[in-house]
Amino acid sequence: MELFTAFERAVASTADVVKATSASQLDAPTPCAEWDVRALLSHVIGTLWLAEGLLGDQAPRYPMAPGGLPPVDLAGDDPVAAYAEASAAALAAASAGDALTRIHVTPLGEMPGPALAGFTTLDMLVHGWDLARATGQPADLDGRLAAHVLEFAGQALATPESRASRIAPALAVPAGAPVTDRLVAFLGRQP
Repeated sequence: MELFTAFERAVASTADVVKATSASQLDAPTPCAEWDVRALLSHVIGTLWLAEGLLGDQAPRYPMAPGGLPPVDLAGDDPVAAYAEASAAALAAASAGDALTRIHVTPLGEMPGPALAGFTTLDMLVHGWDLARATGQPADLDGRLAAHVLEFAGQALATPESRASRIAPALAVPAGAPVTDRLVAFLGRQP
């Protein structure tokens, strides 16, 4: 699957979950043990703003460490609008010129565009799954997209060092498990 297409589809997949999340669910726990739904939304929106900055080789509008939370609640009173605005900015940055192929300076050091896009796509898709689970929505991901992200994750996060302390160890799943289950289990989540 082409890099931009995967990124765009992951953003759209999570947008559907954000739209179906009600204000009454913002305090609900998520599979990300340290975050409730509001914090998870803020992280996802912040990740999009971070992607816009990094892919555009400029300072992010809302600086945050990869895998962390922005210094302010970016979900605000209208998480759907906040997500849509950040999505549009990130997708515009990703589609500009050679953004997906050149080297970018990131908080983790220099990173090739395909790796930066891959990590952002992974983050968007899997946190969309987290949000769906937290809010009682269907959590099955598009199989082709999930397989694409799993292939990237398998290469980029193959060692304990590459996971740093941000991603839990992989969990075992039965042979023949659906690709969504294999992806989330690889990222330390219970399917």
